[in-house]
Amino acid sequence: MSTLTDRLRGIVGGAVPHLAPELQTGRDEAARRLGPPSAHLPESVLAGAARAVGGRVATGTSGAVILVDRHYAASERHGRVPIGTVMSTLLGGQEALRVLTRAWPASARGPTGPSDASHLATGAERVSGVWFLDLETTGLAGGAGTHAFLVGCAHLEAGGLSVRQFLLPGYEHERALLAEVAGWAASRGALVTFNGKSFDVPLIETRYLFHRVPFPLDTTSHVDMLHPARRLWRARGAVQGSLEANCSLGTLERLLAGVHRVGDVPGFEIPSRYFQFVRSGDAHPLEAVLEHNRLDLVSLAMVLARVLTLVERGPAATADPYECLGLARLYDRAGRADDADAAYVRAIERLEHVGRDPESCGEALRRLAWCRRRAGRAADATDAWQRLADLPRCPPALRREAREALAIHHEHRARDLEQARAHAERLLTEQPGGRWREAAEHRLRRIERKLERQRPPAGLWPEV
Repeated sequence: MSTLTDRLRGIVGGAVPHLAPELQTGRDEAARRLGPPSAHLPESVLAGAARAVGGRVATGTSGAVILVDRHYAASERHGRVPIGTVMSTLLGGQEALRVLTRAWPASARGPTGPSDASHLATGAERVSGVWFLDLETTGLAGGAGTHAFLVGCAHLEAGGLSVRQFLLPGYEHERALLAEVAGWAASRGALVTFNGKSFDVPLIETRYLFHRVPFPLDTTSHVDMLHPARRLWRARGAVQGSLEANCSLGTLERLLAGVHRVGDVPGFEIPSRYFQFVRSGDAHPLEAVLEHNRLDLVSLAMVLARVLTLVERGPAATADPYECLGLARLYDRAGRADDADAAYVRAIERLEHVGRDPESCGEALRRLAWCRRRAGRAADATDAWQRLADLPRCPPALRREAREALAIHHEHRARDLEQARAHAERLLTEQPGGRWREAAEHRLRRIERKLERQRPPAGLWPEV
């Protein structure tokens, strides 16, 4: 069944109309006479803008686009992380990438399904297995009025990480930019973004649909690294204050690679710099914007490499208990129950050793119990619930959930009604009221009735 979004995409995108041969010939002849739609922009201005940002002009019948290429050699470093280390991790991360696409299947748009990571081939073909996308736009609101004036793409190639940036010289050149991006992205493999599922990919798809051009990424497997990043590192920020609540890419690069940008352009200033360029033709204010975009792409590759390392090596590779807990949640979401169990256990051990964060320790025990319950290990799940109920300074909500789970287990599985009554009574003392208390009272009454039926009738035993 198609969704409303799919139907709207079909209406807006539609089929590109095919002209009769004679009409097509006439249109091509008119295009040759009139030249590209950039006639009002002198070629010298475009050439000067390209020189200012260290690029070149690519011109076609649809317009012009400025292409900027940079190469980061394997011997270079991004903060304290060598580019070569990032490359080797990405090239060997086929199975780990499969785990990510299983964990977030909605972000895998390819026709082969969420578990497909066949783009990471073996041997020399692997250098083009994944590629990275990051946009700089004229605003954050989205919709038909928001343009992607800079499309940054990066991919692995022999010897390092190569970045190509597509800069829009003016709005009338957008069709040319989209054509260049489509040609470059063809057969590149799995797409990797940071918040691209919610912003970058829908925005650029809108631009293709606006021009009634087929969207080239419609069958491309897509991994959005924002979601794994939140799983792995947001909890640590909430406790230690080392991460902002938004878990931004700039914060992650400082945390994971020790990158401290000097003279970086603030994000809110980027659209105004482009508007200034469109009005004046002076591209010098965009130099910092392009550098900002390049650093984002390199940081995105580094973040993916770190996640793949953790997924492949397991809890032993985690830097602290919060990262270990995030890895356990990632495994859990991907359906790797055994790996998730081991990571939860390791995180709990480290959190109990620290002894200063009962909230995170309690959450880890709760998730461990549910993980074991889903795996059909009821006895092991009960052990985790009991540890949670006995945890010193356990948050009340978690303790209540543990008591309720223990009461259910002893009543319906273990058939130990005395234990079930004890947990139900403890639960009543911890309920603040409302629906939770009513449910606890109802459970206790039911357990009492069961116990009453088990007691022998009065006078059954002879008097001594």
